[in-house]
Amino acid sequence: MEDEAPTEEGDFDSGASKLSHDEAVRLLAQPLPEEPAARFATLQRQYRAAQRLDERDRQVDLARQLVEAGRGRVDGETWIPTYLSAEFTWGSQGRALAACEPLLEDDRLSLPTRALVALRQTYFAAQGNDRSLLMRFWSRADSLAEKAIRQHPERSPQISVLRLHARSEIERWQGDAAASVATLRQAVTLARREVRNARAQSKDGRDAATLSAYGWLDSSLGLLTYALVRQARVQEAIDLAQANLALWRAGEIGDGYGARWNYRLATSLNATQQYEAALAAARLSDEMLHKAGASSASHTRWLARQELVRALIGLRRWQEADESYRSFLAAMPADLLARTRASDWRLLALLGAKNGRLDEALEQAERSHRFRLRLYGSRHPQTQEAAGVRGVVRLLRGDLRSALGDYEDLFAATLDNPGGWLDLDLRGVRGYVFGIAFDEFLRYVGERALRGESVDPQLSERALQIAERSSLSVTQRALADSTARVLASTPALRTLVEQEQTQRRAVAALFSQVAGALGREDQLRREAQTEAFKALPESERKAHGERLRHAREQVKAQQAEALTARNTLNAQRAAMAKQFPGYADLITPATPRAEELQRLLGQGEALLVVHSTDSATLVWLLTADGGSRFAASRLSRRDLAQRVAELRRMLDLSDQPVGREPALQPALLHALYREIFGRFSDRLSGLRSLIVATQGPLASLPLAALVTDAAPDGGAPAWLIRRLAVTQVPSASALHALRRVQPAPAARAMIGFADPVFTAAGDKLAASAAPPPANRSAAGASRRAARAGRAVGGRYDAEWGFRYGEMPPLPETRGEMLAVAAAVGADPDNDLFFGARATRRAVLDADLSDRRVVGFATHGLMPGDAPGIGKPALAMAATADDGESPLLELDDVLNLRLNAQWVLLSACNTAAGERGGAAMSGLVRGFFFAGARSVLATHWAVDSESSAALSTATFEAAKGGTARAESLRQAQLALIDGRIGAGRWSHPYHWAPYALFGDPQR
Repeated sequence: MEDEAPTEEGDFDSGASKLSHDEAVRLLAQPLPEEPAARFATLQRQYRAAQRLDERDRQVDLARQLVEAGRGRVDGETWIPTYLSAEFTWGSQGRALAACEPLLEDDRLSLPTRALVALRQTYFAAQGNDRSLLMRFWSRADSLAEKAIRQHPERSPQISVLRLHARSEIERWQGDAAASVATLRQAVTLARREVRNARAQSKDGRDAATLSAYGWLDSSLGLLTYALVRQARVQEAIDLAQANLALWRAGEIGDGYGARWNYRLATSLNATQQYEAALAAARLSDEMLHKAGASSASHTRWLARQELVRALIGLRRWQEADESYRSFLAAMPADLLARTRASDWRLLALLGAKNGRLDEALEQAERSHRFRLRLYGSRHPQTQEAAGVRGVVRLLRGDLRSALGDYEDLFAATLDNPGGWLDLDLRGVRGYVFGIAFDEFLRYVGERALRGESVDPQLSERALQIAERSSLSVTQRALADSTARVLASTPALRTLVEQEQTQRRAVAALFSQVAGALGREDQLRREAQTEAFKALPESERKAHGERLRHAREQVKAQQAEALTARNTLNAQRAAMAKQFPGYADLITPATPRAEELQRLLGQGEALLVVHSTDSATLVWLLTADGGSRFAASRLSRRDLAQRVAELRRMLDLSDQPVGREPALQPALLHALYREIFGRFSDRLSGLRSLIVATQGPLASLPLAALVTDAAPDGGAPAWLIRRLAVTQVPSASALHALRRVQPAPAARAMIGFADPVFTAAGDKLAASAAPPPANRSAAGASRRAARAGRAVGGRYDAEWGFRYGEMPPLPETRGEMLAVAAAVGADPDNDLFFGARATRRAVLDADLSDRRVVGFATHGLMPGDAPGIGKPALAMAATADDGESPLLELDDVLNLRLNAQWVLLSACNTAAGERGGAAMSGLVRGFFFAGARSVLATHWAVDSESSAALSTATFEAAKGGTARAESLRQAQLALIDGRIGAGRWSHPYHWAPYALFGDPQR
């Protein structure tokens, strides 16, 4: 697994830091004396010299010798934890684990030392795959640690930190990511306190106690980084890694720490699909570790090489990924634990298949499928996953019929069963494997369509489900860790979730027992086939046969028990989905089939699903009459991103000086329309409402501004918005969830929050706010400044975070919110909150459940916009309470209780561009979960005057019962035709940026 080994001490201790390079070389060249005390002293000096020279292999060997030379010495025991950490981190993982048990059996060792050994043993075992062994080790380690802390309080800090590390690993195994993060935060807090205490007693901060405490802190932070990635708080992990790499570059920590923080950063970057940057960080780490002498069987080398291979797979550089992975395995010595961690059958099969070794890949895939079939049965997600891997290999071999049969098994686990994704846990290698499997299927279907061949409806429908599931996987990262408050506020739901998690762990434990029983049966069966067995006396052969019969009966009994437990788990999930369907939609959304989606559509509506891949863009059109069409364009994801970026530069004038705007080129907008919609043009003519489900580049473009026909030179563009209303949804399943229930409309008109003050001196700033400017160049100034505000936020202070008060104010948003309030009949004095009143607390305390419109006019912040911003958020007014966050985050949104027809996000870029699209779709889905029917957001920094006019016209149109999407369409057409603005706002910059997400009418 992707976790960090506890380190005993810093890269350089007080002795090492005082040695020059030449002195260290001379020390290591000295022969060891025979006299025990002198030998021990020389070994200690040589260990410091190896540290000074960054010779990790020599350091491991010297630590091992120090353990032997220190036996029976008062100060000898201190080298035992140091050796175990050094061996595991830089030498041999298997040797480190094997060394623990003899040490624990040595009654001459003190209780604190045995507790530390037991805790390390637990951590080492957690990186393997033997659950029962791990739990046995943890039980003993926890008991020893408890006694040692009670009887030896002077050793309590170190033991407590390492105990928390081991506990977090148990929580990881149990699938409780939130608990693991909380445990590691405790370890970080405790380690930081020990660093402060050690520094307070140190003369120069380089003594052994200080550096040892810093080692505990670094390993705690490293473990926390991985736990944050598992909990989907990836931006926080990236910030943590970058902050520590800044210390390394400044020379404040050594190269050993730098190497580790580089692969920790690579882990976080791979999780966010930033593969080029991840590859650079992983390569640097691997090179540094190799140069320092870290063994290929070491914990650190595997973590670095693992991220390197993942990045290459993400970049689809198959040959390099294969060569890197195979060379690493070939160089690895006979180390059972290291090989267990590094040898992943899925990677071996898929990389082999992608590099032409198809027979080898098929043999690997079939062997793994046979084992899982025996272990789990045919209908378990693990067996279905193995069938899917075999399906990829068969597809690449050209064995289409067999491949599609295997793929159906994989689809049963991942598309037809939402709970299967919980069982399979898609983080780590498995996520990459599924990406390859799904990509190969989409590639096959897309290539058939591009060649003009007919595509079986069943294949196109499965491809549609894969596209839907892929979009959900991206969005889930923004939602996964934001449910704690929902659970806290809903005791009955929390109880059901806890029961499901407990049962899931129980099922995993039972199947682990089955695996052990199968292993024993296999061993007995193989023994019975040997010549030595045949030479045994008959009585011994009968006894062996009886043991084999008993083993088989045990396997059957344990399999039955595990299957019963799994059925109980499925029943629990069904009950939870029935009692709390909204929570199920949020966490384990279904992947609806085409006919289910078609039943959701009304007369004159259609659903367009667009999914881009590395080689093509796939498009599906579903209509209410049961019609379904599938087509493919040769536009790759990169091509589409370039097209969208070019069109946005042409449409978004917010950064362009007046008089120097780029020319509007309708032909470019028509070209993209042809690529996406061209094959469906005949079906669009009878429609009045188009719902578009897409992630990726196209989600950041206002589709209403596409041009349907090539206009003659100088003619008015044939905007798509003239033909039909356009609505976006984050995914097709979001529409499925929205249309399951139809609540009665709320009684009151509106509540709105605008122009929040971002400093505690809010009243003064609010009083001095200038009136809204009138021309485009000035009107967009404060909103364009949001980008500058994000740059200001990047000036990070480690203690206080980014400077919230330096974000630019938005005084012009008051006028927009007042105009909307007038249009819907709201009371501006009681229903609108401006300036210092527009706080997060005001939102949370308000009764939002009886408002038809809930409006926010402020900055939208995406993960990465500033250090510490790990989730999408809306910037609300600062308060005098430094302990209260001014950000309305996704966690808060999930706990709102809405019955709103509209949520208005009139903020800078709240529809989000390509980088923030996934996170913002998480925020949109969060508002849906809270009870909103639709979200009206903007694609770019909008002009205030035209924005207020468009918003007012939209809500005026909606008052008469017009559908939401049609109301927005009518307002946009009024700006285009000059009925509003007298022609000043006919350019798409003014009318196109508003996008409606959600249900267009109901």
